[in-house]
Amino acid sequence: MLSDNSQSNQHKFIRHAIATAFLTQPIIIGIKGNLDVLSGKPVLDVMPSMITQAIELIVKTRRTQKSFEEIDRIKKDRIAQNPDD
Repeated sequence: MLSDNSQSNQHKFIRHAIATAFLTQPIIIGIKGNLDVLSGKPVLDVMPSMITQAIELIVKTRRTQKSFEEIDRIKKDRIAQNPDD
């Protein structure tokens, strides 16, 4: 079983990895949109696709944030109930 410090470090690493992924995705959406326009696709076709992808990313980010907040709340409740653990 992992120690509390090791679990905490692993948890922080996972959070940083997810945050990096969420920060990278809008860059990729923008680059892909630019490449589509440069390749000759009409801007009016590319923009709705980019907007849709951005909205999906915002929804995923918010869900992930709520999930982490719930995990943190559960951990705090467990620590408050069992301060000696």
